[in-house]
Amino acid sequence: MKTTSLIIITVVVSIAVFAWFVSIWQYDTMMSAMMTVYYNPVALSLFVVIWTAGMAAMMFPAIIPMVLFYNRLIDSSSKGSKGNLHSHDSSQMLYHSQGNTNSDTGNNSNSKNHNSTPGSANQDQNKHRKIYNLSYVFRLKTYYMVIFILSYLAIWAIIGIVLLIGWSYALDILLTQLRINDILNSQQQQQKEQLSINTIYGILLIISGIYQFSSLKARCLGYCESPLSFFMRRWRKGAAGAVKMGTYHGLYCLGCCWPYFLLMVALGWMNIFWMGLFAAIIFAEKIWVKGGLWIARITGICFISIGILSLAGMISLPSDPMSNNTSNDGMKSMDNSMNMDMSSQLPDNMMPHNKTDETSTMMNMNM
Repeated sequence: MKTTSLIIITVVVSIAVFAWFVSIWQYDTMMSAMMTVYYNPVALSLFVVIWTAGMAAMMFPAIIPMVLFYNRLIDSSSKGSKGNLHSHDSSQMLYHSQGNTNSDTGNNSNSKNHNSTPGSANQDQNKHRKIYNLSYVFRLKTYYMVIFILSYLAIWAIIGIVLLIGWSYALDILLTQLRINDILNSQQQQQKEQLSINTIYGILLIISGIYQFSSLKARCLGYCESPLSFFMRRWRKGAAGAVKMGTYHGLYCLGCCWPYFLLMVALGWMNIFWMGLFAAIIFAEKIWVKGGLWIARITGICFISIGILSLAGMISLPSDPMSNNTSNDGMKSMDNSMNMDMSSQLPDNMMPHNKTDETSTMMNMNM
């Protein structure tokens, strides 16, 4: 393995490990931010940062082959290899190489004419030029790969915001409707809530399981697990090309993995257990080229089976912490509204304002 590839793998894995620690340490912070995200821009920014760190923790190990292949393509284009893969800086590299050749020729002719031996000086100049060229290529490669990865993460950051707003809105409508229909019987209300949550989870699991057998899943997985196929179809040169390819790669990963993240949100957002489980499935799908599709289909069978059991009420899946918080907040608001309604229906002379008024009222009634 080349030194450059080893450095890339080390850096990507280190970022993923750091992102896992961020996801673990900042779980409570993220959940608190999600409760106030509608009217607090700072909370929204905090949520996006922690969510994106979680996506990096889950997805970075699986995109290592893609980043390594992109690094090889940048090397090839920088050296002016044949084909359609040409960097916009290849001409500049060619200029440097021609300059080296001309300077070497000039130095050799001068040495012959003046009968001197400046061999060591020429070697030093060549060495410095090679170092300059290598550092230039390294900076160029780093710049492109950073743009590629950031564009990839931007897709997941946007998806996190969409999931947060959509899931919260759906839960608000569901739980509010349940309390309007049954507000006095708390036990029956809890049963209805659990039944509705199990129904939602069951439907999501069945839909996710069926999608694992779809042609769109197979196509997106094919581009994710085969860097050659992806770059043959989506290669673009320069920084703008890095942005476009990173965006396309994020969209293909979204088409491949959206069931896992939708279920992760439903089962507990940044819950470490579900993050680890789905990250392992994603890694196996993308790294194991020959067996990735089979892993997806086995996972689909498991999703469909669990979804049917959930719809039948035979199992109860863990609930999303947001639904519990929404439930408690909704109950408090309903209790406050009921107390206000009851207070408004009582006459003024029957409303005790403090303990003294209440005691005097009771004494007058006894007399």
